[in-house]
Amino acid sequence: MIEISLFGQPRVVDVDRQLIVSDFRGIKPRHVLLLLAIHLGYPSSKERLGDALWHGKPPASWVSTLEGYVSLLRRALAAADPTAPSVVLTRDRGYMLDTSRVRVDLHQFDDLLVAAAAAGSTDPLATLTGALDLAAGEVLAGERNAPWVLEVRERYQQRVCRAAVKAGRLALQCGDIATAARHGQLARELDPLAEDGWQLVIETQWRDARRSDALRSFSTVRGLLDRELGIAPSRSLQQLFAQVLNDEPHAMSA
Repeated sequence: MIEISLFGQPRVVDVDRQLIVSDFRGIKPRHVLLLLAIHLGYPSSKERLGDALWHGKPPASWVSTLEGYVSLLRRALAAADPTAPSVVLTRDRGYMLDTSRVRVDLHQFDDLLVAAAAAGSTDPLATLTGALDLAAGEVLAGERNAPWVLEVRERYQQRVCRAAVKAGRLALQCGDIATAARHGQLARELDPLAEDGWQLVIETQWRDARRSDALRSFSTVRGLLDRELGIAPSRSLQQLFAQVLNDEPHAMSA
C-alpha cells in the first residue's frame, strides 16, 4: 500500500521506504502524481492534466511530453518493487491511481466527514476529531501557487474550517469547553472572516467565565467584517453579543 499525504508538505510512503517529493524526477512528474492523488478514484484525462501542468497553454508536443512524465513517475513509484504492476493505471485516454493500492489523506478526511454526518453515527465528535487530526497543515504546502493548487487548497481550507466548527459545537454540547475552544481557534485561524468560527470562540470564552475576552472578540470580528467586507456581524452573532453583554460575570461561574 502506498500512502500519499497532501496535508502539509506532500509526501509518499510505501511499505519499504519513504519517498519525498524530490524523488519524482522533476516538477512536472511530481505534479502529475499530485493531480492524480487529488482526483483519486476518477480518471484524469490527458487534456485535463496538460491544462493543469502548463497553465492552459501546453506546448505543441505536450502529449508525448506528458506520457514521458508518466513513465518517469511509474519508474519512481515502482522503485521499491520493480516487478509489481504500476499503481498508475491508463484509463479513458488518461490516467488514475489504483485505489486498491493507494490511499490519500484528503480522501480519508472526506470519508470521515461523511461518516460523522451519517444517520446513526455513534460518536460523530470522535470521527470529526480523527478527520481534523489528518488535516495537519496547509494542503500542498510549499507547492507553487498554480491555479489548481490554489483551488484544492481553498476547497480543503473551507472543509476543515467547517469540520472544526461542527466538532466544536458537539464538544460544547458535551460540556467540553477546552476542546470546543481549540476547534474554534482553528476555525478562526483558517478563515478570520468566518462568523461561525468567531461565534464558537466567543461562546466558549463566555462559558469559561471569560466575559471580557468574549466582548473583545466580538469587537475584533465586528471590526474585521466592517474593514474587509463592509458588513455588520450576522444576526446570530449580534444576538450572542447581546447575551454576553447583558449577563453578570458571577452568573457564569455559578
